[in-house]
Amino acid sequence: MVVRRNLRTDEAGDILGIPMYLIIIMIVAVAVIASVIYMIPKGTRTMNAQVTSNALLAEATSSGGDFNFSKTYTIWVRVTTNDERGDPIFGATVTLVGANVAGQGKTLVNGSAKITGIKPRLDANINEAHMTLTVKAAGYNDFTDPEAVTVIRLS
Repeated sequence: MVVRRNLRTDEAGDILGIPMYLIIIMIVAVAVIASVIYMIPKGTRTMNAQVTSNALLAEATSSGGDFNFSKTYTIWVRVTTNDERGDPIFGATVTLVGANVAGQGKTLVNGSAKITGIKPRLDANINEAHMTLTVKAAGYNDFTDPEAVTVIRLS
């Protein structure tokens, strides 16, 4: 039994047309992936977040180099809907980043999140820094506050 293939070859015996098939398959695959990404639902509602404790961290130092704070702080954040009701949002991921430290927490049923283990460090010649608060929750647009917590070195 002889198997016949419908592939064209050139004078050197190289098969023609296979690279074009691969290009067409890749274009179709990219189009399918783009349409699937487009169909992923976006957040439609907005939220509000506020640091409810330790929005200002300040300690005195006598040295001029890098400065590690002597205390470890706990930061509480409250996350609510951004409407007239201000309902708490449960299960949101709250992240605090800056001053050479990062922490994360999840909101409870009452919308509050506890971020523990925050021990800032300021580099030499830096006397003030801000920590950025980012909140993500399913069905909501992301919330960002670039100056949620202020860290100050007092001299």
